[in-house]
Amino acid sequence: MNIWHDMHPDLIRKEEYTVFTANSMGSTAVLAFDGSTGLLQLEHLSDPYVAAPNNTGYLPRTYTENGMPVETVILCSRPLPPMTLVRCRPVGLITLHLDGEEQRKMLLSAACADAFWSACLTVEEIPTADRKALVRYLRYDQQVVGKPATSVTFDNLDAAEAYMENCQQQYLMRYCGAVTIQDND
Repeated sequence: MNIWHDMHPDLIRKEEYTVFTANSMGSTAVLAFDGSTGLLQLEHLSDPYVAAPNNTGYLPRTYTENGMPVETVILCSRPLPPMTLVRCRPVGLITLHLDGEEQRKMLLSAACADAFWSACLTVEEIPTADRKALVRYLRYDQQVVGKPATSVTFDNLDAAEAYMENCQQQYLMRYCGAVTIQDND
């Protein structure tokens, strides 16, 4: 089974979707998704004093410009183990502006099972301290891989849904030969 391709399409809707986790909140090991196997591989180890402030994961049945599924930052009160399936809903979109014209985009998702974060409906409702901690960590992580972020922006739910829909359509065109996205309503 490859989690990227074998997730049922009904579990990936723009208003609620299933994410498979990669990096646990508090971890210093940075895991990356290997598209050919559907498994996680160790990308690098962060300094022991720099731990991930949030869980991260990937959205199955999506395809981005870098040839991978959509990355997502999962707003959740507790660490989640890697390769856990988590029901989430979108809150916003994070864009890391790198040197040149390159960008790295990530969905900002609230874990539906988390009583605190599931009530968060917009980027503006995320506490400033949490946003700042996330930006610091993302900047650090980009520095470690040699692609420093010149700026980080947070966009609203509409931008997140448009990005997700585009990446779903790209997935369908690449792997299913489809040219339009199915309506899951």
